[in-house]
Amino acid sequence: MLEVITAIGALLSGTAASAGIFVAYKVHQNQKLLSQRQLLLPLWEHMATLSEVNPTAPITPDIIKVVNTLELVALCCEGGMIDEQVIRRTFKEQFMMHYESVERCVNIPGLDVDGKKLLRDNRAAFQFYQNLENERLSSDKMRKT
Repeated sequence: MLEVITAIGALLSGTAASAGIFVAYKVHQNQKLLSQRQLLLPLWEHMATLSEVNPTAPITPDIIKVVNTLELVALCCEGGMIDEQVIRRTFKEQFMMHYESVERCVNIPGLDVDGKKLLRDNRAAFQFYQNLENERLSSDKMRKT
């Protein structure tokens, strides 16, 4: 009888420990998601202050600000500091529009590179744009029925 009670006690103890681990994991996941989403507002402020780039008459400080902001957004996603799905939903169109306008710049005053080279030198922004572009191309494919 004592062995049965000991076994039941061990089973209950194991169940309680498992439940504790599960709750701790859920709390950790929620805390991580909350901290990732808290970075959305500062990124929003950065994106909202970007000026449109005129590829035929580019303004170098504006281009540098755009490229730096795109790199910041991409690095935050790459490093897991922010929820990438939220960024895609919030900034996808803006990110792509700014990227493509810089990409079309042939002569940037004071810089030895064109827009394409400048963006390629910012690897995180370049790769994030490529992912967004692939996603856009995939969504445009005809689906089999």
